[in-house]
Amino acid sequence: MLAGYPAELILRANTLTKRYSLTPECVLAPAGMLLALLALAPVQAAPARPDPLTDFRSLAQQDPWTCRPAAGAAECAWQNRLRRQTWRWTDGGSSSCLSPQARWWNQAQAALPPTALRSVWDKRWSVQTLHFSADGEQRLLLLERGRDGQWQATEWRWNPNPRPATRRWQEGRWKLLVEAAARRQAETANAAQLDAARLQPVLRRVLGARPGEFGADGLRVETPGRLCLQVGNPLPGQSKLPLSYSPNDSRLEQRAAMHLQLSRQHPDAKWLTPFKMLDMPANLPSGAKFFATWTEGAALNSQLWMPAKNDAPTVRLRVSTRLPRGQDNAAALWQARQAVERELAAIAVQWAVAYE
Repeated sequence: MLAGYPAELILRANTLTKRYSLTPECVLAPAGMLLALLALAPVQAAPARPDPLTDFRSLAQQDPWTCRPAAGAAECAWQNRLRRQTWRWTDGGSSSCLSPQARWWNQAQAALPPTALRSVWDKRWSVQTLHFSADGEQRLLLLERGRDGQWQATEWRWNPNPRPATRRWQEGRWKLLVEAAARRQAETANAAQLDAARLQPVLRRVLGARPGEFGADGLRVETPGRLCLQVGNPLPGQSKLPLSYSPNDSRLEQRAAMHLQLSRQHPDAKWLTPFKMLDMPANLPSGAKFFATWTEGAALNSQLWMPAKNDAPTVRLRVSTRLPRGQDNAAALWQARQAVERELAAIAVQWAVAYE
């Protein structure tokens, strides 16, 4: 039938009519190559969200400007209703009674009412935040130590706008800032003893608006006369001689026996106030409190005993200081004694208010 056609036409016709079929291997091979190429391609990470703690422009949603007047580096936004100010310093381990961190932390809360319970700096903290309101302003504090050992303190202030819509928008931005600070919050240093934990709120009330600094060994506080006092944690163990909780049950013989025991424990002591009962305010119902004050070398110590109800262990703590060189005369010693015994009496009163 095809005898009359040229051979090349017959071959071309067969080529045009031929069918090709794709096997599974032919389909999967290119797909596998495509997946391999995609795996080798660099993954584009999602852009990091701006940190409101470090990016003030992102927080304010506008270009900030330099506040005037202001001490230190200060930026403002929102018609000067939002402000951020920073300070930096290096803790050189000075011989000062309190660290620069403790002084700054206290000063930053100066706008609080005198009766407000303040946060007291703890030397074991490496980062700490505090959010509070004062004089109609919202304030946020962040104090942290960098890897290079340098400290940076930052304070944000927000004075809410009187217009409701603007205030709601600003409140949302401020909330982002507070939440970011909460994520940076370090865990509070926990006291090793139960009595030490119970004592901390008492000591904060004794401090009032004065600066102080907690540490593993208790609280440090500086008197107006630049005397550095160490309020130690409650002493471990129990007093060898039981003390009566009721002031009416205290006997002179009991106090004499306690003083004899102290004299044996501290044979080199010079006693300024022998073991005696502390005079408590007449309008404050409380148990008996006892104290004694003595010197050993350059150290001045005043110890407090606070018996508890129902034969519970007596709480004992000590306020100490070292007498400065050249101030070991009678007048300087009397002033130092008055300072430590004043702090001791204040602790006893606040303890009674809190737990009795």
